[in-house]
Amino acid sequence: MSEPLPEPKLKSFCDNLVVMAAEGMEAAGAPIGMILDRLMTYTAAQMCSVDGSPATAKIFRDLAEQIDGGLFHRITGEGVNNSGARH
Repeated sequence: MSEPLPEPKLKSFCDNLVVMAAEGMEAAGAPIGMILDRLMTYTAAQMCSVDGSPATAKIFRDLAEQIDGGLFHRITGEGVNNSGARH
């Protein structure tokens, strides 16, 4: 049995698999909204099965607060002279 990857390399490997899955769905004709819906549904279901529904809901609420607070502004451009993502 081989040695597990160190955490940074494992995260990168997993990120690449997620990108490949999304690209595969897109190549099959799935619109971005459907791809995101399927990824989020899978994520939520797995989190509920591991952590339970109440803990999962709290994690999503906490994440929503972080997003509202600007977590992705550097990606969307929001918060800089009121420019950025579409609303």
